[in-house]
Amino acid sequence: MADQLEQAVARTPEVGEWGMRASTALHQTILQGGEPARYVADALHGTWLGHPLHPVLTEITIGAWCVGGVMDAMAEFGGSSKAAWAGDRLAEIGAASAAATALTGLADFSGLPQWAAKPATLHAAINGVSAGLYAASIVERRRGNHSRGRALGWTALAMTAASAWLGGMLVYKHGVGVDHSERFTGPKDWTPVLDERDLPLGRPMRVEVEGAGVLLYREGGRVLAIGSVCSHAGGPLEEGWVRDGCVQCPWHDSVFRLSDGAVVHGPATRPQPSFDARLRDGKVELRLANDPGAGATPAGETVAGAPS
Repeated sequence: MADQLEQAVARTPEVGEWGMRASTALHQTILQGGEPARYVADALHGTWLGHPLHPVLTEITIGAWCVGGVMDAMAEFGGSSKAAWAGDRLAEIGAASAAATALTGLADFSGLPQWAAKPATLHAAINGVSAGLYAASIVERRRGNHSRGRALGWTALAMTAASAWLGGMLVYKHGVGVDHSERFTGPKDWTPVLDERDLPLGRPMRVEVEGAGVLLYREGGRVLAIGSVCSHAGGPLEEGWVRDGCVQCPWHDSVFRLSDGAVVHGPATRPQPSFDARLRDGKVELRLANDPGAGATPAGETVAGAPS
């Protein structure tokens, strides 16, 4: 069944094209809104939480509707008045949380990786239809047409299940919402990675450290270093724009602080791996910082690139 659904998704290339147009337009609208719009988008992305906010709210919505569907069945076929009351309230709770869930989903949709456009667009479209059916279900219940309202709720719940399958596909197959940054276990001690003369001034550069990419940026006698693969979708940060001590990803415009890898603006929610860096004996030397997003320097030691 899953393979058949996946094949059906693959046969809808135009859906991906529509989705990317919509995603790009939404993303540009956020950028054009300046810092206030970006901070709102950051809150919806979940940058303050350390991981996407959308799946957290999704659990509330789906949980309310699933339990509500069971209560509706007990009311419809068992005649339980308490179950009827619970089913009505859970439909309303799910609909209320769906509004907030949709806002976080739209924020994530604005930074949509192109390879995930088709399932993400279908996921959003099905969710919209499902929410509309639940709204109609609530209206019918309030009019006293409980059987019709429950039937609409069960139909919407079935569509929500299909949408949830697509959501899982986005995460587990397409890697949407997961940390794409490369993993580092070291170097734990100062290690030369480049001749000082080969590191340009004021221009980001990528070097290999233990088989993974590190972005270096030199300003005067100071060197800053973080992982070069963007945690949001794997974009090459060394091709990004550097301004005010931060680098902006060229793919989806996530912004990271160069001094410690912390997220300044989403859609990224996870910090970049961070390195202490220094210039010594004509070499650029690195060591892995204690914590991503919080590069620390041992007491009494001054390190170029470490936050003061």
